[in-house]
Amino acid sequence: MTTLVVIAWLLVGFGLALTFLELLLPTGGFMLALGGTAATGGVVMGFMDHPSTGWTILISLAVLSPLSLFAFFSLWPHTPLGRQFFIKPTTADTTFTSQPALQALESLVGATGTAISPLRPSGCASFSGKRVDCITEGLMVEPGTSLRCLRISGGKVVVRPYDESSPHPLEGPEIRLALDGDISGDGFPPD
Repeated sequence: MTTLVVIAWLLVGFGLALTFLELLLPTGGFMLALGGTAATGGVVMGFMDHPSTGWTILISLAVLSPLSLFAFFSLWPHTPLGRQFFIKPTTADTTFTSQPALQALESLVGATGTAISPLRPSGCASFSGKRVDCITEGLMVEPGTSLRCLRISGGKVVVRPYDESSPHPLEGPEIRLALDGDISGDGFPPD
């Protein structure tokens, strides 16, 4: 075994060691780049000695590199730098739905109120004397219209115009949409 072959294998080993060192030190990829350069230099030196030596080193590196990458991605999330890159799982106490303001909004579901401002489609409504920002399902609603809170979606109060004579508490006026090609003489799709 010539000195060139020994240096080539040492460079490949040094390159892999620098790759693993990247796991422990927050260098931002600097050690990874140095490791890649050292491993490439080792392959070149192997080919300088003899083509079969170069191919042996290259194939060994082709096997060890994926193993190194697997180890990197398996171990890196557990290192101090890796933990900074990943979001920690939330607990029930820190989720959006556990916030007191959102819990207060949840009590509005099914409640009736009155539009204070025009809802185009968002605006303000009054529920039990409280002013609440709300949004309709896409309808334009004039001030003074009775509303029913349908649901809370993404922290928004979703409302629909409400008719007191409606038998079902969440029913409102029928929403009919005319699609292209389905328009009859009255502007609505045929029944």
